Amino acid sequence: MKSIYRLKKKHQYNYVYKHALSVADRNFVMLYCVSNSKPTKIGFSVNKKYGKAVARNRIRRQLKAAVSCYTESLAEGYNVIFIPRQSKEYAFADIDHSVHWLFKKAGLLS
Repeated sequence: MKSIYRLKKKHQYNYVYKHALSVADRNFVMLYCVSNSKPTKIGFSVNKKYGKAVARNRIRRQLKAAVSCYTESLAEGYNVIFIPRQSKEYAFADIDHSVHWLFKKAGLLS
């Protein structure tokens, strides 16, 4: 996923946590809010209850790959954070399906 589509700073994450709307399915929670930046920026938050660093980085990599397919077709001007719900291994097809469904439910696909 390109760098221009990423949330990078802590204050960006804090802003989303404070002002966010949320949609969820059984695998992920997606927090999103309106921002002033033109491209939609996306971040990933996987906390330590998910597992050790290898497991956290794996789910983060898979989420980045799934989201990168949709970055060009997202509505502009939003900040988005994905949070996994359960501490289990996900198949990539499940991740991709969940990401698509969450974007569609939030109305961010254009």
